[in-house]
Amino acid sequence: MQIGIAGLPGSGKTTLFNALAHQHAHVGGYAGAEPNLAVVKVPDERLDKLSALFQPVKHTPAEVRFVDVAGVAKGMGQESSAAVLAHLRTVDVLLQVIGAFGSGRDAAADFEDFSLELQLADLSQIEKRVDRLEKELRLGSKGTPAERAAKERELTVLQRLRPVLEAGQPARTVTLDPEETKSVASFGFLTLKPTLVVLNLADDQDGAAALAAMQQLTAEVPLTSALALPGKLEMELGELDPSEREEFMQALGIEGSELGGVTTEAYRLADLISFFTAGDDECRAWTIRSGTNAQDAAGEIHSDLARGFIRAEVIRWDKLLEAGSEAAAKKHGWVRQEGKSYTVADGDVLHVLFNV
Repeated sequence: MQIGIAGLPGSGKTTLFNALAHQHAHVGGYAGAEPNLAVVKVPDERLDKLSALFQPVKHTPAEVRFVDVAGVAKGMGQESSAAVLAHLRTVDVLLQVIGAFGSGRDAAADFEDFSLELQLADLSQIEKRVDRLEKELRLGSKGTPAERAAKERELTVLQRLRPVLEAGQPARTVTLDPEETKSVASFGFLTLKPTLVVLNLADDQDGAAALAAMQQLTAEVPLTSALALPGKLEMELGELDPSEREEFMQALGIEGSELGGVTTEAYRLADLISFFTAGDDECRAWTIRSGTNAQDAAGEIHSDLARGFIRAEVIRWDKLLEAGSEAAAKKHGWVRQEGKSYTVADGDVLHVLFNV
């Protein structure tokens, strides 16, 4: 999964990137043309417990790739902002950082200002593509009937999204079916992406009221949610070794880091789940979209497993732990034989049988 981190200048987004990714990127006016990038292992207690049972040679958590782009200022110019935001078109979830620390900040206004920049970037793409498609279809451009039908379908979707963006609303307020979504997927529209708004608080700030107001605002927009955390404090905690971190947190009366909630919520917004493979060689977490069938999930492991799929042996991770071994789980009748159409559930442990 890829998470794109963006926001207005001074929001503290690179500070949050450093905290999430355990990096030391320059903060305070970062305006680089290239984004800050980092790949982070996703903590998963379920996988840890499976590895404790099997004692495998390899322990492989799922990974999240963070992409932190330069700040996009209101009125900086459509071309300049579009160049920065282009780095986010391939991410799965947008993490919009709002600076809520200090006095005189209006989180709601910052949310609206940055959202407008995203809408303008998407609208620019749509206007250019609509003009081209209309011309091609009017002139009867070369192509098969299927290609013409695909262009007509794409144009129809773009014409549905255009007035929504012009009205100041994100594209994700429009309900698209899977085929419609596929027809415009190559654009990577920013306002179609699930969006997690993070209020960046001061170290000792009670952000309950600010968070409640932001949650009320984001509740009106599909695939959008909000949470709050002290970015600078989280970054500083991440720079300490474990013993110092524990002592520091106790001194401040902090029970634990809140960063895990960012990844958890991003998974939920993107409708992603994890399944596992477990054995003496490796215990590994795999990320798939909710609703994925067993054959497609097998393909995430290796294309040969999908191509030669016979069936999958499936057991819940906690039932496998309770049994203590695969053999014991089979004796209890807890291991199910599932076909290619089985919908993989979050927390399933799969053993795929195949023949190529």
